[in-house]
Amino acid sequence: MIVSAAILSPVSSGISAFATTSSSSQQQPPSAAQDISNLFKGIEQFVAPSGYDAARQDPSFAIHQAFSDLGFSPFEPSYISIPSGMGVIWFNDDDSEHSVTFNDTSPEAIAPATIAPGGFFIHRFSTPGTYDYYDGANPSAKGRIKVGSEFESGQNMDMLVGGDALPFEAGKVGRTTFSFVPHSDVASIPPTLSITYNVSITDANGTNLYSNQFDDSDGILDLELIPTGGPSSYQAAASSNQTSAASSNQTSAAGAQFVTWGPDLTDQQGVASDGAYHVQGPVLTENENYTINVSIVSVGNTGQTGQPSDNFILPSANSTGSIS
Repeated sequence: MIVSAAILSPVSSGISAFATTSSSSQQQPPSAAQDISNLFKGIEQFVAPSGYDAARQDPSFAIHQAFSDLGFSPFEPSYISIPSGMGVIWFNDDDSEHSVTFNDTSPEAIAPATIAPGGFFIHRFSTPGTYDYYDGANPSAKGRIKVGSEFESGQNMDMLVGGDALPFEAGKVGRTTFSFVPHSDVASIPPTLSITYNVSITDANGTNLYSNQFDDSDGILDLELIPTGGPSSYQAAASSNQTSAASSNQTSAAGAQFVTWGPDLTDQQGVASDGAYHVQGPVLTENENYTINVSIVSVGNTGQTGQPSDNFILPSANSTGSIS
C-alpha cells in the first residue's frame, strides 16, 4: 500500500464493466486457430466483481529511475505489458528531478508529471492501447506500456491479459503481466487480510515447469512472466529489476531455471503484500501452448476447502495443436 509522500497525479477511473451474454452453435469442431480466437473475450465484457475498484485504487506495477552519477537515469523496466485497469507507479530514486511525459499518440491524454527526488507518480490505465513516454529532463530515456484489452474466463476467476501478448510468438513475446481476479462467489476483494494463491505452469506435454505460492493483500494476483529466451532488452530489464526486490531461484523437476521476485509494494510494516510479482524463466519460449494453473489456497488465515482452481491457456500463434 502507498502510504507516504504526496501523489502527484490522481488515479484515473476504472474499467467500465458490462454484463453481456451470447450464444452460438457450430456444426463442425473448431480448428486450433478458431479455438484461440474463441478463447479470449473483450475487456468491455469483463464483469468486475464487487470490490474490484477498491482493490485497484493502489498501483500494482512499479517502475524505477535509479540513481546515476552520469546524469542518465533510464526507466527500469522500460517496456511492460499490463491488463486494462492496472495502476503503475514511477519512483524517482535519483538525486535529480525527472518527469514522465507521454506522447500525443497515447490512447488517453495524460498530463506530464514532474517527480522530485524520492517522489513518485501514479496513473491507472483504463484505456487499452500503446503508451509511449519519455523523461522530459532526459529525452533519451524512454518507456512503453502496452495495455491489454482481453481476458480469459474461468469457473472461479478470470485472467486479464497484458498488452496484446496472446497468442504469443516464441522469441518475440516480451515481459507480460497477467491479473487473476476471483469471482465474487469465490472470494471477496479486497480481502480483510490477504489471499494466498498457488501458481503452476506446465508445457504442452504436461511437464511441470514452475510452482510457487503468492500472498496478495488486495486479492488480485498480478503476475508478470518474463521469458528467458526473449529479446535481450527484456532480459536486461529483468536482471536490473531483481536488485530492487527480494528474489529466489528455483529449479523445476524438468530442470528449468526460474527466478521469482516481488511484490513491488508493501505496507509500512512490510507485512501485507501488494503489487506485481515477477517470474523469469523458460516459459513462452517454445511454439507450443502452455497452461497456467491458479488456485486459491487460503483467504486470510482460513484454508479453502477444495482450493478453487482454474487452468488458463497461454496459446502460441504457431502451435499446431488444439487448445480444446
